[in-house]
Order: sequence, then structure tokens, then C-alpha cells
Amino acid sequence: MADIGDKLRSAREAKKLSIEDIEKATKIQGRYLTAIEQNDFEKLPGDFYVRAFIRQYAQVVGLDGKKLLGEYHQEVPKAEPDEYVEDSIDNKSEEVQKTTNSKKKIWQTYLPRIIVGLGVIAIVLICYVVYAHFSSTGNQNNDATSDVSVSTGTNKRAKPKRVIQNPVKIKELAVNQYQVTGLKNRRNLVVRAGDQATTVTIMMNGINQSSQTLVAGQKHTLRIPETVKTLSVSFSNAQGTSVSIGRKRVPYEAQSTTQTLTFYIGKRNSLQSNQSRETNTNQNNNTTNSNSNSMHTGNQQSHSEQQSNATNSNETTNSQQNNQTNQQSNHNNQTNHTENNGQNGGSNNDGNQ
Repeated sequence: MADIGDKLRSAREAKKLSIEDIEKATKIQGRYLTAIEQNDFEKLPGDFYVRAFIRQYAQVVGLDGKKLLGEYHQEVPKAEPDEYVEDSIDNKSEEVQKTTNSKKKIWQTYLPRIIVGLGVIAIVLICYVVYAHFSSTGNQNNDATSDVSVSTGTNKRAKPKRVIQNPVKIKELAVNQYQVTGLKNRRNLVVRAGDQATTVTIMMNGINQSSQTLVAGQKHTLRIPETVKTLSVSFSNAQGTSVSIGRKRVPYEAQSTTQTLTFYIGKRNSLQSNQSRETNTNQNNNTTNSNSNSMHTGNQQSHSEQQSNATNSNETTNSQQNNQTNQQSNHNNQTNHTENNGQNGGSNNDGNQ
């Protein structure tokens, strides 16, 4: 038959409790609990506490302490007076439990009331804060009406956020030629196709950087290095396209044919500006001369055609006149021949007579 220590240990292990757990629940030192499990009651402070410790141990592991002591009364040393031990330890534990239960009941009774009271206080504080806020706002408005300096201070506190303007500037120099300044960190070139597909060719400092076909609505982004001085964008079909440099849109009139936009990055000196103007002037002059030559060539061709037509007309007139002359000559010859025949006939007749 197992002894009382083995039974207590088995009950503890069945509940998966350790000696430390029993120690925390009973406030009994672990070495005393180990001694109880080993039936080594001599290590306890005295026989006076043996029964009390066993009853507390049994209560934690779910056993009836009094019944357990009754079963193993021969193993457990008797202490005098036993009733005093029970009153001193067990009864005090019961009193503590009763006191704890009464405190819990008090908290359960008064806790809802406390919560309601705190809620009322919180509502009152919120109302007070709102009232104070609106009161202070009204006073500030009144002070702003009566005192200019106070109004200035209020305006400083309510100063709106400063809007950062785009430093990039695009200036049109000539048709499809622009000057771009203020790029700094904003050096992205964005090209977007219109409603139709278009082939876009991008050149920087005269070197081809990109050449691709964009579908309708597609955009292409390319960063402009700081070393770039000239930039050109060519479209095979510029209708509906758009170009942005540094988040600023280029103001050009898109055409439905091939179109090239030229950009000069950074500020340009007067010599470069004059060269650009001379280049534009020469281009315009060449265009004008080409148009003039075309017109002169057209006029020469028209004059030649007129002379040819006049020559043909003269030849036709001369031919007609020659035909008329020949007809008149033939007619005269016929007339003369007829007359001669008549005269010859008359002479013959006279001779025969």
C-alpha cells in the first residue's frame, strides 16, 4: 500500500504540477513539500505543522485533507494540540478566502458604479474643453477685430504652405526650336504618343540615344545628362503627341507629318544666338529661293508651252493659207483650160466653114 507521500506526489503529477507550483499556492517552502512526499516528516519545523502542511498540499492537488489524514493517521505524527494547529493555519486560510470573496463581491457591486461615475466625469471634462476651445477662438476673433497686431500674429500661425514653383523654363527661339533653363535635378524627358502610333527618335549632342515606335497613348521617359547641350526629338507622325522636360510641357503645334523639335539646354551666349538666327535665316532664304526657282522654272515651262502652241498655231494657219492658195491656183488653171478649149473649138469651126 502506498504511503501518504506517494499518494500526494501521484496526485500532483496527475495534475501536471511541480513542487514550485505547490509552493506558490500554499506558501510552503519546497524542501518541506519534498520531505512530505518522501515521508521524511522529521525535516519539517515540527510535528505541530505536519498535519497542516499535508492538508494544504492535499487541497491544492484535489484531495480531501481530513480524509487523507484519517486514512494514514498511523504514518502521520500526532501533534498536541491538534485543534490548535487546525485553528491556527486551516481556519485562517478559510478566513482569508472568506475575506477575499467578500472583497470580490464588493468590487463586483461597486465596479459598475465606479465606471459610470468615471464616464460622467469624462463627459464633463470633454464638454469643458470644447467650451473653452470655442471661447478662446471667439476671443481671438474679437482681438483680431480690435487690434491689428494681434491679427498679424494670428495670420502668422495660420500661414498657408508655400507652393514650390517649377524652376524649369522653356523659351521658344524659332519654329520648333526652344531654349530650356533651370533643369537642375528635374532632368527627365517624357514623350507621349497621340491617338496613333508614331516612331520617336531622340538625339543628344548629335548622338542617337533612342529610336522606337510608341503605340497610341504610350509614353517614353529618358533622363537628360548634365553634359547635354543640344537635344532633338523627331516624330514620324506628330499629330496629338506631347513632350515634357522637367515636368513642364513644351508648347509646340503638332503636325500630322514628320516633325523635329530642337532644344538648347542652358543659357546661350550672344554668338550662339546669332548663329542660330543666321542658321534660321539661311534656312528661310534657302526655302524662299527654292520656292522662287520652282516658280521661275514653272514660268519658263509655261512660256515654252505658249511659244510651242503659238508655233503650232502659225503652222496650222500657214498650212491653211497654202491649201487655199493651191485651191485657187487649181481653180484658175481649170478656168484657163476651159477657156482655151472653147477658143480652140471656135477656131476649128471657122476653118471648116
